[in-house]
Amino acid sequence: MGAKDVAHLLYSPSSMTYVRGLLSSLAGGTDFKTAQYLYRFQLPSTSTGGAEKIYTLGSKGRDFLVNELGLPVDWYFRPYQQKHLSYSQVIHNLVLTRFLGAAAAWATKQPYFKLVKTRICYELAKISARVEITNTGKTEKLKVIPDAWMLFEKSKNDTHQHWYPVLLEIDRGMEYREKFRKHVRSRLEFIKKGGAYRKVFETEAVMIAYVTTGDLPEYRETRRKAMCALRDPLIL
Repeated sequence: MGAKDVAHLLYSPSSMTYVRGLLSSLAGGTDFKTAQYLYRFQLPSTSTGGAEKIYTLGSKGRDFLVNELGLPVDWYFRPYQQKHLSYSQVIHNLVLTRFLGAAAAWATKQPYFKLVKTRICYELAKISARVEITNTGKTEKLKVIPDAWMLFEKSKNDTHQHWYPVLLEIDRGMEYREKFRKHVRSRLEFIKKGGAYRKVFETEAVMIAYVTTGDLPEYRETRRKAMCALRDPLIL
């Protein structure tokens, strides 16, 4: 997450200076400092000016969540992991955090909708399912780990009306046509009635949402149109 995500979700967009100071203190005031509530590093950037600071859970933060709040947390960021992180991976995770934060912020302002549950890929990876898809006579087994799953509830006058489960996938335009087709097919196989999706989420209902930014901002609309133009009878 970045300061922008925390400001929009917990404070306000105008509180960026305060939020940056708060996050910096939780990270020990500098990059790459271990044994803190948060671990901070700099997002690689090819643009001029200062790159965005990225924050993730530190060991002290993990201990606080477990010991003080009683939350089940079995993970924190270990410094050696940083050398294995690619720019694309960091951006993907940042976009996922940003979208989920925006969804939560949106729901708090709606009179009839609320976001009641969110499950993300780190948790879902532990219970991932394998599906089979066939293409040109060749059958292939694929692992399905959605980026996130959100459950919205619609109610009126404090009376429940409808559940809206959303299976979320973040797309950054890095998958070519055939790979993207395979990705979509695996999700459709995953949600088939009575299959793996029901076992994981205990419901048959689902909407699949692909959110794309494109590899570059100016490319995202081109990418969106390319995704929508897919005309595969096995998909549509």
